[in-house]
Amino acid sequence: MTALQIRSFRFRPLLGLLLAPLGLISVSASAQSLGVCSSFYSSGFTLTQGKVNPTMPSLAKPAKGAVLKEPNFNTCLVRATVHDTEPPSTFARTDYSRRQSFNANNTYFIVYSNDGWWHLYNATTLQYLRKLSPKVANSSISSEFHLAGDAEPHWHPTDPNSLYYVPNNGGTKLLKLDVRTNTHTIAADFAGKLPSWGSSAAHIWSKSEGSPSADGRYWGFQVENSSFGLLGYMVWDLQNNRLVGSRQDNSRPDHSSMSAAGRWYITSSDTTGTWAWSPDFTKKKKLHNKSEHSDMALGPNGQDYYVSVDYQSSAGDVFFTDIDACPAVAASVTTAPVCPRTVLFPSYINGAATAMHFSGKGFSKPGWMIWSTYATTASRDGSWPWFTNKIYAVELKANPRVYPIAYTRRTESAGGYWSEPHATVSRDFTRIAFNSNWGVNNADDIDTYIVHIPQSALPGGTTTPTSSRVTGGNLPPVLSAAAVSSGAQASQSPGSDAGTASSTVTDTATDAGTGGEPARFVSRGERVLRSGALLVRNMALLDGTSIRAALWSLPGASLFDDDDTFELESEREKKRNRR
Repeated sequence: MTALQIRSFRFRPLLGLLLAPLGLISVSASAQSLGVCSSFYSSGFTLTQGKVNPTMPSLAKPAKGAVLKEPNFNTCLVRATVHDTEPPSTFARTDYSRRQSFNANNTYFIVYSNDGWWHLYNATTLQYLRKLSPKVANSSISSEFHLAGDAEPHWHPTDPNSLYYVPNNGGTKLLKLDVRTNTHTIAADFAGKLPSWGSSAAHIWSKSEGSPSADGRYWGFQVENSSFGLLGYMVWDLQNNRLVGSRQDNSRPDHSSMSAAGRWYITSSDTTGTWAWSPDFTKKKKLHNKSEHSDMALGPNGQDYYVSVDYQSSAGDVFFTDIDACPAVAASVTTAPVCPRTVLFPSYINGAATAMHFSGKGFSKPGWMIWSTYATTASRDGSWPWFTNKIYAVELKANPRVYPIAYTRRTESAGGYWSEPHATVSRDFTRIAFNSNWGVNNADDIDTYIVHIPQSALPGGTTTPTSSRVTGGNLPPVLSAAAVSSGAQASQSPGSDAGTASSTVTDTATDAGTGGEPARFVSRGERVLRSGALLVRNMALLDGTSIRAALWSLPGASLFDDDDTFELESEREKKRNRR
């Protein structure tokens, strides 16, 4: 080795330390391990198991980056953002439980802020890096390629530097951003690829809550016109850059998504129920009579699972459905029995109830999900249920093992919708990001917190199992490279009208009684803020303070401190309408 090589070798680690925080190079997942928590855990650490509810001791709000031992569950808890000194204005929060905050190798994470921008952080050092959008690099870039507001960003499954997104509220292209340079490319152009019913398509998106398949290959979208009227649905194969299937429809769902394994496209509606469609839209399965908070996950053997809650059941069942195992019906039918489900546990306990979100994004730990609860109410006897305002790792099986991860320490009266925890888990299940106002009664004081756990802390596999890709309906097997080169045809040619007959699904099934227990609820103040989220998203680049002032001027804003009064949640107010 020459003297020059020796000097280069010696300075390489130092160079990495200098450049990695700036986002100019990536740190390998093995090198960064658990980031600031890398030396926290002793060998053989295991999580606390059980449905326990220990008294939560008071805990001062930690400084950013300070390693904190969660006092009840011994996990490594870190405040990851500090919005009052970093560029994100008003708050810096993980966007949603169904959206992955962490990239493929846990070297970056993203947050959303009230300023309408998405922001990038180094997940190893927690250093703030930059706003994310081609407009950061070039202000003259067309808004068609801008990443802001409801752009639905999704990390590439293997490339840690790439982020897929659509324009705010969707457009006619799927875009890809290099987060190191804020340069973009067009991953897929849907213009002219749909049947004639989609000729007026202007907003192609999942309406905020959808995700591609775990491998990033299959993407499901709802297709809407310039007035956000539903035209139909589509499934896209990004690997082969082709339309897999499409269907004309005019009953707009609350949101839609691909399943984790990519075998089903899910539409979730309070009007027609939640359905799993085959990618060619020839068959479907009914997953739920309603549209509730939910997520898709992988089962222990690669099954496609749907995880949700049934607030209409007598016990408020938290459950999962093996979509693959459910019998299918023809796409044209209007009613069908709800798929068999496995109940995990009840959420109505002696009058107690809770709101909740699910994250099935830990694809490398199949058979597990993250469950976060908030707005929990006490039992009739005044005691608090085991699931009070915490984050849990839950096994997806009957009589599951349950592991509490952390208290969320959220003041219910401050922040409304934005302060809901919305916990989301990394692919390898070593990081759980969540939002909290940390007991501060200030609607704007919301940051992202991360719990780091060793991958071995939970039982079960640590890699996504290999399973045969079975297709729903009549979709043929994925073509081999040899078949493609020989000119074999896909099931549906882009632009054809085959298999796209108009069909509006109508659900005539009745809901189970509630047994006198609470139905879906939300505080009045939170409902006002949820409706205000629409304004925030569509005014993405305006000053956050001005936007916030506008929200506070809305009728009913004085009710933000009313966390003890709950009312039934109407269909319009049920989830974020961020259009």
